[in-house]
Amino acid sequence: MSSWMMNLILGQIPVWIWPALSGGGVAVYLLSGILSHLPQFTPWHYVLRPLSIVAVLFGVFMYGGAGVTEILQAQIKEQEARIAVAEQKSNDANVQIQTKIVTQTKVIHDTKVVVQKELVADASKIDAECKVDPAAIKDLNDAAKNPLGASK
Repeated sequence: MSSWMMNLILGQIPVWIWPALSGGGVAVYLLSGILSHLPQFTPWHYVLRPLSIVAVLFGVFMYGGAGVTEILQAQIKEQEARIAVAEQKSNDANVQIQTKIVTQTKVIHDTKVVVQKELVADASKIDAECKVDPAAIKDLNDAAKNPLGASK
């Protein structure tokens, strides 16, 4: 039987069963000691004593395991709560990043359109002799600026 099947089956058993099994094992051990003095129960004495010891040990072991399982389940729930909080923070951060990217893209596009319009408007100021008008230099400098640096 696989481990998860055993956990599923044993997880359905109430925790109070294990101390009851141990207590029953102790009672059978004591009863077998008393019954060993009666001749008709003497053969049962040799069977009941080892079985009662096994029952006591198994009950104590399983009760300890149930306690550990409870602790682990509590830790799992705590970690799941932390994960949920971290996922929510991550989603919030992703929304902020997406908003910032959209804003930056819009600023860059708007700056590009404005600079292109200025270049077209000032194109007539540049003559055939390749003399550069100060307005063209201003337009080129504006085109070279980082539009996001100004928005910070």
